[in-house]
Amino acid sequence: MSSLPSSLRHPRTTLLIIALLSGIAWRAELELRTGWASLKWIGQFHWAIPAGVLAFILWVLGVTRVQRPGVFAAALLIYSTAAYVIVEMLLKTAFGRSIMLGDDDQHSIAREIFNRKLTCFLLIVLVPLTFSLLCRIFGVRVRILPVLASALLFMLSWPLAAYGFFYLEGHGDPDFIHSLKSGYIIPLLILSLGLPVIRARNAQASSHA
Repeated sequence: MSSLPSSLRHPRTTLLIIALLSGIAWRAELELRTGWASLKWIGQFHWAIPAGVLAFILWVLGVTRVQRPGVFAAALLIYSTAAYVIVEMLLKTAFGRSIMLGDDDQHSIAREIFNRKLTCFLLIVLVPLTFSLLCRIFGVRVRILPVLASALLFMLSWPLAAYGFFYLEGHGDPDFIHSLKSGYIIPLLILSLGLPVIRARNAQASSHA
């Protein structure tokens, strides 16, 4: 048992460590490169993101057993790259400023912009759903209830992180932008993504017992 990787012996603890370190790395990089007051962090590439994603992928590979682990690893890398690009676009659309131009009533235009921004933000829920589907395709026994719980927690992470930052640090606003900027949301997102994998591992272990 001692020869097993720590991710296999203590998957929850390892996932928690990865989640916390990823959040700390994001915040440290932001503070050191741009400082809290600067807005340059919005357009910059953050090395903490690929580092956290790679650590999470290694954790997934360590706690799952699939027939083609090499192909699974490649699929996770491709998926994470595509997800990063798409989520970045969705976030910029959801949180970016919009100029109202048109001959229609201003309230109608504002409502249309709000609906478009809200739709883009809600589409982020596809990340835990498609990740779980990818795991299922490669033979990881993810189940529907943990997947739905993962998707719910993934979206609830935004308001939870926003208010956590507001009450713990006492500056800024309890909004979704500060939940990301502060790095508080990153551990919550990682933990929610890992939930279906943990549950699938437990189910597999029970079936072999």
